[in-house]
Amino acid sequence: MLCTLLGFAMAPAVLPAALAKYVAEFLGTFVLVLTVSNCVLGGNPVWNATAIACSLMVMIYATGAVSGGNLNPAVSLALGLTGNLELIEVIKYWVAQILGGLAAAGVACSIHAPNMVSLAPVAPFSGCHAMVVEVIYTFMLCFVVLNCAASKQNNSPTDGNQFFALAIGFVIVAGGYAVGGISGAAFNPAVAIALDVKHAGFSWGIWYGLFELIGGALAALLYKIVRPAEKSGGDFPSDYQATLPTKLMSEFLGTFMLVITVGLNIITGSAATAFSAAASLMCMIYSLGNVSGAHFNPAVTVACVCRGACDKMDGVAYVLVQTMAGCCAGLVAGVFHAASSNKDVTYALKPGAGYTFSAACFAELFFTFVLAYTVLATATIAKPSSQPTSQNFYFGLSIGSCVTAGGFAIGAVSGGELNPAVSAGIAMLGTMSPGSDPLPPYTYLVGFILVELLGGLCAAAVFRFSHQSPAASNEAAALVCEFVGTFALVFTVGCCVISGSSTWNATAIAAVLMVMIYSTGPVSGGNLNPAVSFSLGLTGDLPWSSVFKYWVAQLLAGAAAGGAYVALFAPKTATLAPSAPFSWPYALLAEAIYTCMLCFVVLNCAASKRNNPPTDGNQFFALAIGFVIIAGGYAAGNISGACFNPSVALGVDIKHVGFHWGIVWALAEMLGAAMAAALYRAVRPDEKLSDDQLDAYEPSLSTKCLSEFLGTFMLVLTVGLNVVMASPAVAWSAAASLMCMIYSLGGVSGGHFNPAVTLAVVTSGRGKCSSRDGVAYTATQLLAGFAAGLVTKLFHAAGPNSEAKHLLQPGEGHSFIDAGLAEFFFTAVLAYIVLAVATTTPEPGTLKTKQNFQFALCIGSCVTAGGFAIGSVSGGELNPAVAVGISTQALSLGSLVCFVLWELCGGLISSIALRLTHPGEFTQAKA
Repeated sequence: MLCTLLGFAMAPAVLPAALAKYVAEFLGTFVLVLTVSNCVLGGNPVWNATAIACSLMVMIYATGAVSGGNLNPAVSLALGLTGNLELIEVIKYWVAQILGGLAAAGVACSIHAPNMVSLAPVAPFSGCHAMVVEVIYTFMLCFVVLNCAASKQNNSPTDGNQFFALAIGFVIVAGGYAVGGISGAAFNPAVAIALDVKHAGFSWGIWYGLFELIGGALAALLYKIVRPAEKSGGDFPSDYQATLPTKLMSEFLGTFMLVITVGLNIITGSAATAFSAAASLMCMIYSLGNVSGAHFNPAVTVACVCRGACDKMDGVAYVLVQTMAGCCAGLVAGVFHAASSNKDVTYALKPGAGYTFSAACFAELFFTFVLAYTVLATATIAKPSSQPTSQNFYFGLSIGSCVTAGGFAIGAVSGGELNPAVSAGIAMLGTMSPGSDPLPPYTYLVGFILVELLGGLCAAAVFRFSHQSPAASNEAAALVCEFVGTFALVFTVGCCVISGSSTWNATAIAAVLMVMIYSTGPVSGGNLNPAVSFSLGLTGDLPWSSVFKYWVAQLLAGAAAGGAYVALFAPKTATLAPSAPFSWPYALLAEAIYTCMLCFVVLNCAASKRNNPPTDGNQFFALAIGFVIIAGGYAAGNISGACFNPSVALGVDIKHVGFHWGIVWALAEMLGAAMAAALYRAVRPDEKLSDDQLDAYEPSLSTKCLSEFLGTFMLVLTVGLNVVMASPAVAWSAAASLMCMIYSLGGVSGGHFNPAVTLAVVTSGRGKCSSRDGVAYTATQLLAGFAAGLVTKLFHAAGPNSEAKHLLQPGEGHSFIDAGLAEFFFTAVLAYIVLAVATTTPEPGTLKTKQNFQFALCIGSCVTAGGFAIGSVSGGELNPAVAVGISTQALSLGSLVCFVLWELCGGLISSIALRLTHPGEFTQAKA
């Protein structure tokens, strides 16, 4: 089989280009429904919506340049109704999408036989409730598609955005958690019909599909209202300015979708309210940011008015409309609450159990400040001179992530609303459907709203000094930024440690680190970590005088934040120490390794001249840096506490003034920073070259192999530690590790870190990777997997689960064929995404930047999708090097050969798929 696939993979393109778009729609929908079906039949309820969102996002990025990446009949209908897709094409796309969905459902059912997928409203909700939420979130999905992928204003033909699929995919995070417990959250007729396959789609499938099409039509109607200047032909008028009624409609829609998402998450008992709300906010900001500014929050509007980014009269109108939208969303949520199994529970705006009103107010004040400050610093400043594109790829991600950080950090204290409109909506929900307990006094509502507005005012005041005053160009402003950013990070860590969720803490901390780096980066570089400053000093990227001054600001901020969270949670306090049964050498080793990773990613993504040239800076640097915390936080959190930052270590150890374990942790972290500087010089010797020499530089094979070793080692070690420590988020953490290392080293070796990917790249031809390099890469990757497995074994033997065996074998109730097919399909998806997003050439003239914002995000997200979808079937390795690492830590070959062969076959089939969907790539290669 492997030899046959190899022959096909290296054959010339066999499909006419005119048919490629239909194959792309079939393939993209197939992967989406395969992920959905596997999540339904054997996934993780906490992570299913995230896995499905990632699957949708990566397939849109992969197929968007070929077919538009609709993958949904409702989306195709919306595009047809707005004149962006011809009617005959809509029909053809529908056929490809529905066939792709049915084929995927068949494959999933064969893997999980005798179990079959099904579709129906979730009791006690009725069909009416299910249809309403399907309309609402299919509308949102199609509306985001139209605004982010079809709008000429948001996606200029010569300066396209690179956030479109991120925004579209994460609608599933917003709606999946919000209404998965009501309707199942299909939002796609192809998904609905496929899930209803045992009834041939003629039970609930056809009804879901019809109402989802209504959602698509509604999206087309409202799109035309908020973007009246968009015409099916001609250029977008350069002098267009939205009218106030149009802006107010934008603010109403965005605020309504945010608040209804929060409300429905609350009443259905979602495990991810903050993450879902953050996704909703992000998607609507990306969609409507250039219509109204996309505030969706009276506190943000107050901050923007004070900063001079919003007219005062517009601001007053915005606040009124946002509040009205919040109340309307609260009323709708109240209807669903009255029909839920929790209808006797009273949901009201009040402090959390065991916390005072003053503590709740302070928590709301601070995190609303963080949110408003991030809006000002990422969405209202002029683009830097290093950015050739006028597109801001990260502003929606940054702003939404503030809700992830604050919602999980202080959800137990105040609810984590961070928005007067959300507060008003929750109060309206409680009034509309009060439950069995009496409602709290409205003084809570008034108090929360006042402190949230005060948070917006404080953000404007701090921003004025750090970014707007004459001091913004001098060292004082940089030190203020380092203090503010580090304080926000350490305070979030303290809140998460004491009152957060073990499932989401690392994600919340990663989110706040990312947003504060994006916010402070233009002024100070966004170090926020003495170890990072140290590594930048060692590589010559930061003067030592600045390093020492940054240390003072960062350490003072850590101490101040430590005092603040101790005061907030008194008498509770966090502690810093090795987690039992680990002794201190294991904890310090974990801190050194992941601090090294963090500093290494900073150096490669933010300091490297090749990865971040002065005339074409990348916009992914903070995303890559922040997600190191997801990689290491879940992997090492139960070993060392996962500080990776001396300011965090000393802040968490504040009760000992840092002189217990804090200083020891800090020394290990500084050692990790020094290791990062040494490795950075080894993989990037070109950083010392002149600009002319840099342009002609080509890494040697030994440098490329070192790159592949480092990336694969960190990926496999992260997987291994998550597995042996029984992490609740193995795939999420592994995906983050892969993403960070690809962003860091993609420009050195291509960032394969996977023999199946290397095989796919080699067999896809086009000169992307020679056979000689491919053999060397594969040997290096397998060696790195083996080395990481040995280190994992070291931690496993000393850990709390040392008696448990983690073998490479099919999951309970599944055969080797089931596991092999699961590995085959999802490894194929991973390798195909690498080929489609990291090795293809964009259409000339469509982008002003050579930087690829999404490539590593896409590749890492394949691990999120596949890991959670098939983790219960095969473990979801998707990588022979990971399989080697797991076998090594178990000291057992087990099913290694079987798994590796299936994964390599997946790599080969992806090369064939690329020839079918991207025939132009091979025409160009021949030319």
